[in-house]
Amino acid sequence: MSTPISTKQLLNLIRKLLEMIRLGDSLMAEQLAPTNGGGSIPTSPIQFSKKSHQRIIREQHALERDPLIGEKMFLARSLKNAVVRQIDRETAKAIILKYEWLGTMGTTDFQFGLYFGEHLAGVVCFGRTAGTKTAESVCGREYAHRVKVLNRGACVHWAHPQSASFLDSVACKLMAKKGYNIFIGYSDPAANEFGTIYQAMGWLYCGTTQSQSSGFVWSGKPILKDRIWGTFKDGKIHDERNIQHCVRCRSFSDPNAPTYQVKCSRREKHQQMIDEGFLFVSASPKGRYVGLYGDRETVESLRAALKWEKRDYPKRANHRVAA
Repeated sequence: MSTPISTKQLLNLIRKLLEMIRLGDSLMAEQLAPTNGGGSIPTSPIQFSKKSHQRIIREQHALERDPLIGEKMFLARSLKNAVVRQIDRETAKAIILKYEWLGTMGTTDFQFGLYFGEHLAGVVCFGRTAGTKTAESVCGREYAHRVKVLNRGACVHWAHPQSASFLDSVACKLMAKKGYNIFIGYSDPAANEFGTIYQAMGWLYCGTTQSQSSGFVWSGKPILKDRIWGTFKDGKIHDERNIQHCVRCRSFSDPNAPTYQVKCSRREKHQQMIDEGFLFVSASPKGRYVGLYGDRETVESLRAALKWEKRDYPKRANHRVAA
C-alpha cells in the first residue's frame, strides 16, 4: 500500500513548482512523491510558460550596480564596435555560468567571445554531438567530421539587441575556416526557447528530437555538497544521465574504495534516489536547427546531402500551454 505524502514533502514540492514558475520553466513533473511500492504519486503534467530563462536572468543582472555601465552601453549602441574572436574556456565560463540556461560549460571544444572595446558582451561555445550516430545522421557519414553542436551561448544585459545572432553568425564563419561547416542548434522548451536566434540567421528547422530529455532534482533543503550524493542535492535540476556518476565508487563518497568499482545498476540507483526523496522530471523534446556555412558550392552540396526533414519555423504564438 502506498504511503501518503507528508506535509513536509508537499511543502517541498510546492517550493519547487513555484521556483519553476519564477524562472519561466515548462518542465513537467513526472514523479512527485515516492511510495513504498517503488513508484510515485501520479499527477497530471503541468506546464508553465513565461519569458525565456536567459531574458529573466539578464533583467535580474541589469539591476546590479556597475561603474562602467555607461561606457559599455555607449560602445554597444552599434555593432560596428563589435569584434568576435576565439577565447579560452575559462574566459567563456564567466559568462556562461552567469547567464546561460543550463549553467554549465558542458563538453565544449571551441569558444568565441563578442567584445565591445575591452568588454566581453557574449559567448558562444561549440562541442561534439550527443551519441555516436548523430553527426552522420545529419548529412551522411561523408560529412560527419564537419559537424559541431552550438551547445552553449549567452549575452550580457547591456549588449546590443542583435548581439546573439551577430556573434553566432561570425563564430560559425570562423569555425568554417577550421573545416567545420555543419552546425546543430537546439531550442529548449524548458527555457521557453523557440529558436528565434537560429531563425534570424536563416538556419533550417528540422523538427524536434525523437526522445524526451529527463532530469532529477532534490526535494529537500539544498545541500551544496553531500558526502554520499555529491552535488545532486544542490537544489538544481540535473540531467538524469549523471546518475552514471553514482553507480561507481567515487572519491567523494568512499575514499577507501577502489575508484570506479561498480556499486549497483542504474535502475537500482534510480530507485534509491526515489526512496531518498529525489524528484524526476521530464522536458518536452527540443527543437532542432541546422546551419550550413562555407563557400556557395560547399553549402549547396551540404544542403543537397541533408537527411533531416526541413519544416516550417515554429512560432511562439502557436505554442500550446498544457494545463
